[in-house]
This record gives sequence, structure tokens and C-alpha cells, in this order.
Amino acid sequence: MKRLLLLACLLLTLPCAAKETVKLCFDNEDAYPSTLKNGTGYSFLLLNTVADRLDVNIIYHPLPWKRCLKEVQSGNYDGVIGIAYLPERRVIAAYPLNSKAEPLHEQRLLTTTRSVYRRKDSSNDWDGKQFSPLNGSVGVQAGYMAASVLKQRQIPSEDSSQSVDDLFRKLSVGLIQIAVAEERQGDRSLKTHPEYAKEIEKLPQPFLISDLFLAFSYSFQNKKTTLSQAIWQNIAIVRESSQFKNTTQE
Repeated sequence: MKRLLLLACLLLTLPCAAKETVKLCFDNEDAYPSTLKNGTGYSFLLLNTVADRLDVNIIYHPLPWKRCLKEVQSGNYDGVIGIAYLPERRVIAAYPLNSKAEPLHEQRLLTTTRSVYRRKDSSNDWDGKQFSPLNGSVGVQAGYMAASVLKQRQIPSEDSSQSVDDLFRKLSVGLIQIAVAEERQGDRSLKTHPEYAKEIEKLPQPFLISDLFLAFSYSFQNKKTTLSQAIWQNIAIVRESSQFKNTTQE
């Protein structure tokens, strides 16, 4: 009996295993519907559900987008939320990839559409392949995938804007001729800013459709390979679950 009591006392004094902690950064500007400055958004809800399933503690840090990418590349943060895939971005962070080194669509956070916006009095057009005529620059948010695509296609671009609201401000006063923005965030900005809605319209052909991922720093992925794989796999499981779909939609 004494031995049992002693064993019980020893067990009670042993520290419980600490939860794994994952430190993630995200864009400090609204990226609706993925991440919002007030801490809400589709990706937060998805990742919080995954964290509960895996008994993991996730800490979120808002940062300017370009800085977030640099901090993850340096290993100062464990991962970045809402990054689109480009081959050149694989030097920044580790994506969920298949055996052909292609991004795994099923392990995405969500799929996003980049739409084209212009002034209503503008003749600039987009047919899904090219702009015509284009007398000036196409505005995009700093560090976003669309900026890289425009540069690859040698299309004049202006990528100093931190937010969609700033893009539309520049478009409304003629500093840029076209704006490329995430469709749901762009439409939301027009609804909340009637002064922009009077002057700006969305063109029917999307500029780009891409998946957004949670990508891990290589230092984290190498040290916590099992955990990073489990998080990616559970993102797919949770996102497709009927319970989660009843809560929100992509």
C-alpha cells in the first residue's frame, strides 16, 4: 500500500508533457476571407480546428507580408499562412508536395481568385490572356503572387500597395490603370467604400486562380517532420468534413 501511495505521489509531481507550439505569421492587412486583422477568418478557423485535433498550440503573429516571408525563410517563424505556390518560393518555405514535387491541392487552406478591376470610364481591358490597351501600370499588393506573374509576363506593374483599399485609392485617382486583387477582398472593399464603387468595376475574366497554403520554414519542417505532415493532412481532413463545411464555406 505504501509503495502504491509513493508511486502516486511521484506521478503527481511529474510535469505534464508540454504541448507542441507552432508560431505562424500572416499578412497584417485584411486578406478576406482567409485572415483578417481582427483575428477572424477562414484560415484561422481551419487551423484552430486542426490544432484542437492534434492538441497543438498555435500562436499567430501579424506582419507586413514581405517581412513575414523573410522571417519564415530565416526560421524566426515556423510557418506562413496563406502563401500561393510559385517554384521560386520554395527557397522561402516548405510546401506540401506530391512525389512529383507539385503542390498538393487537397492540402490547401483555400482556393482564391485574383480579379481585374478598372475605372468605369477606362478603355483598358483584360480578355483572360492579355491587357489591351494598357496605358500605364497594373497595381498589385506588395509581395503577392500576382506581382511575380506580371513581372514574368513583362507587364508594367506597381506593387507598393499594402492593402486592396490602397490599390483602389490609386486606381480611382489614376495612379494605376488596372488593379489586380483577391476577388472576395476586392468586392468587399467596394461594398464598404461606396466612393470606390461609383468609379470602379470588376472585369469578368479572372487574372489568376490559385491555392493558398500553410508553408513551414525549413528549420521547423526538418525538426518537426511528423508534426508538419500531420498538420497538412489534418487541414485536408477538417476542410472536407461536413461539420466544418456547415460552419463556413471557401
